[in-house]
Amino acid sequence: MEDNILAREDITENVIAIKINQAYRENMTELELYEVTRGCWKVDVKRAEKADYAFCIYKGIIKEVYKIKEWIPAGSIPRPTLPDAETPADRFEFVGEIAEENIRDKYIEKSIANLYRRGEANPIKYYMNETYKRN
Repeated sequence: MEDNILAREDITENVIAIKINQAYRENMTELELYEVTRGCWKVDVKRAEKADYAFCIYKGIIKEVYKIKEWIPAGSIPRPTLPDAETPADRFEFVGEIAEENIRDKYIEKSIANLYRRGEANPIKYYMNETYKRN
């Protein structure tokens, strides 16, 4: 790992990276950040269910890491900080919690911008490692 820039091989867990560029703002509460990260995504559910962690990404920087418990249809659980958010059909959200300290220390404030293609619009990116299979 060079400084704070992660190479693909530095991501050793099964991860789904979620870009929240449009929803992010400085000084968000822990709950606000969680709700915009977990919330309403068009994902390949079978693939997403293999992820153990979700990266919250803002402008290529990992702002938080969540341990995923499960994926459920979007809108199943109210998001109090986003009461007016639309819930399009065929979208999903995860239920989780802030990851363990050692995982957070490994990734938070690190850049994965180099792992995206310039202009890549999809907010979802998967980093799956066969050696780390979910139980």
